[in-house]
Amino acid sequence: MTPVASTHTAFTASPPSCISFSALDPTLLVVGTYTLDESATTLETKKRGTLDLYRLSCAAAGLTRLQSLPTAMGAVLDLKFSPREKDLVAVAESRGAVSLYRVDAAAGSVAHEATLALFPPEILVLALTFSPADADVLAVTMSDGGVAVLDLAKGETRYAYTPHMLEAWTSEFSRDGKKLFSGGDDSVMVVHDLEAQMEVGRSRRGAHGAGVTAILAQEDDGVWSGSYDETLRVWDLRGRMTAMDEKRLGGGVWRLLEMGGDRVLASCMHAGARVVRKKDLEVVAAWEENESMNYGGHVHLDTPEVVASCSFYDKRLCIWSI
Repeated sequence: MTPVASTHTAFTASPPSCISFSALDPTLLVVGTYTLDESATTLETKKRGTLDLYRLSCAAAGLTRLQSLPTAMGAVLDLKFSPREKDLVAVAESRGAVSLYRVDAAAGSVAHEATLALFPPEILVLALTFSPADADVLAVTMSDGGVAVLDLAKGETRYAYTPHMLEAWTSEFSRDGKKLFSGGDDSVMVVHDLEAQMEVGRSRRGAHGAGVTAILAQEDDGVWSGSYDETLRVWDLRGRMTAMDEKRLGGGVWRLLEMGGDRVLASCMHAGARVVRKKDLEVVAAWEENESMNYGGHVHLDTPEVVASCSFYDKRLCIWSI
């Protein structure tokens, strides 16, 4: 394992929970933040968030904050760019909503466009993901264990179900968009057939040692999962759900992201970030400059060797490369 050092570091005003390079201009980086005020007495003031827009340059400063926009419905839990409208970013917010924002690459700005307040305000929308088959379809997971498939064009819920007894931390579409995988704090991964609207698979109790926090679909009905138990697992879903291989990464495997080629980026909470080689699950690089939780990580769209990672409580935003 090769340790890597950051080439650029900036410090955010609020704790960063998720990040993404712009799909139109990879010199722009969108950062979602999450601030918790324990003394607050209302939902509106207890959890607050912003979308911060940064520009990455080769200059000594490296990362320059262009804007900080308060979000519409509380703190930010996740964000994803639309695969079709590349200036459109969907944001999971803490008061039962998904909000849509536009990034103006030329102006270097971000603006609120719409909010879909489809769930009770006490429910946190924890994660979201676009369907690879239809860019108007977005899956979201929630703090009550629920999963919903949204139609963004109509601004409504297409289908909803509750596969988990505790928080549903993550979801992932199959490569063809016909199935949806979800993972929850109940330590279970569930497979749902969206056409038949029925559950078709569930990992056995004890297969994960803690909550399932990350899922990454692969080809040939394969899927990777990450868990609070610090372990990455590779599953074969043909027939019974079977874990074929596993690798202990440390921390807690919060997010998994394709880097292109034979590599996957794992954001591993207090352990930092890992670059994992697919063919043998070998960790080929590690970023460990975080002083708290590394929840967010993203890969530069033009140069996949360049990675952005963030650290929550120390409000650290870093660029590094392998």
